[in-house]
Amino acid sequence: MRGIFTLSLGLLLSAQAATVTPSGAAPRPILPASVSAFNLGNWMPVTEAVDGLNALKPAALRWPGGNIGDEQNRTPEAMQTLKSNWTLLGQPPLMIQTRVFTRPGGNRDNVPAKNTPEDAAELVRMAQGLGLNVAYYEIGNEPDLYATNRSDPSWTPEKYCGVVRAQRAAILKVDPQAKIAGPAVSNPNAYLDAAIRECGDAFDLVTWHLYPSNGDGTAAEAFASIIRVTDTVERVKKLWADPATNPKGQGKTLTQGVTEYAQSYRSDRGTHLSDAVGGLWAAEAALRMSEAGAVFNPYFSLMATGNHGLLDDAGFPRMSYAAFRELANYRGQTFGVQSDDADLWVHASRQGNLLTLFAINTQPDGKTLNLNLPGYRVIGAKTVTDEDVNADKPPRALKIGEALTLPPLSFTRVVLKALP
Repeated sequence: MRGIFTLSLGLLLSAQAATVTPSGAAPRPILPASVSAFNLGNWMPVTEAVDGLNALKPAALRWPGGNIGDEQNRTPEAMQTLKSNWTLLGQPPLMIQTRVFTRPGGNRDNVPAKNTPEDAAELVRMAQGLGLNVAYYEIGNEPDLYATNRSDPSWTPEKYCGVVRAQRAAILKVDPQAKIAGPAVSNPNAYLDAAIRECGDAFDLVTWHLYPSNGDGTAAEAFASIIRVTDTVERVKKLWADPATNPKGQGKTLTQGVTEYAQSYRSDRGTHLSDAVGGLWAAEAALRMSEAGAVFNPYFSLMATGNHGLLDDAGFPRMSYAAFRELANYRGQTFGVQSDDADLWVHASRQGNLLTLFAINTQPDGKTLNLNLPGYRVIGAKTVTDEDVNADKPPRALKIGEALTLPPLSFTRVVLKALP
């Protein structure tokens, strides 16, 4: 029937069927930085993987990624390396961390930490001199861990907020248009709540990190943790709206960013990080962050960071790379879709007369995919699994018109065209 198109992808005895239909959700513009942003570090051999990295269409970069930001100074040499890598990656908007932490009694290298307000101002001047496109300056990295992981209990939210206000004032003297981000806590927690209460008005972008596990749980538990994405976005919205929890930022529009995320924080363990579960979880997290309204969300990390990284230390891709390469096609406007199978996660975007559906099968069995999307016909489909990536194979084309199945633990992209 004209205007209604139903496609069955697959008929395997072991495959269960899942049907996708329109959800009726209102379309929203897709911000590329919400799904195609990455943490960048000077230790990453970008020059050795330029083509592969640019296939991701990086829309934003955060530098320096991780706790290096509180271990190393922003020197002219480091900034020049940043510019070189940033140029190779297409010069997308940047988030640059200022340095905040210093160890009691000095740093390991006996070099004084450049973490004063004037140092923050000098960072801005260096960025301007290099012609960098800086969207945000983020004040520090994971200050909630300074007391525990870095053995300095003096770093209360109140102390951190004092640093935020001092560095912010110094930055704005150099660049009155600069935007300030923070507090970049390690996970949504009481420290985030306190920072919003004490200095919410100082942030143009409220940032937090999301690492639900250390890789110890089951695959089912790892996938179930995806709910923390939207739960936290909504929780922060409520904190921001309430004068009791955000007394100083009332009247200021809330903008959120998740400036590090991965299913597990354990760089030394590949489980649920460099494997299929980790890759599929990360892609779904990016999609949910984007749909929930978080606007600047760099995945941790771009490459060569232990078991973190879309490419490993030798430059070989992981499942997370394959998934984010497909997400480079998530552009235009959202198109609301829903699945009747909770284990099949679906999202869609529309550009012109093309509709792109993304389907993530989180189960160890294949699934038959039924598309009931009125007014569209399928013109192409590709799917990828961890086995494909490890075998250095590209995504498999699904032959239209034949019964095919979404493989277990797979990421599938289906392209549809509007009927005339």
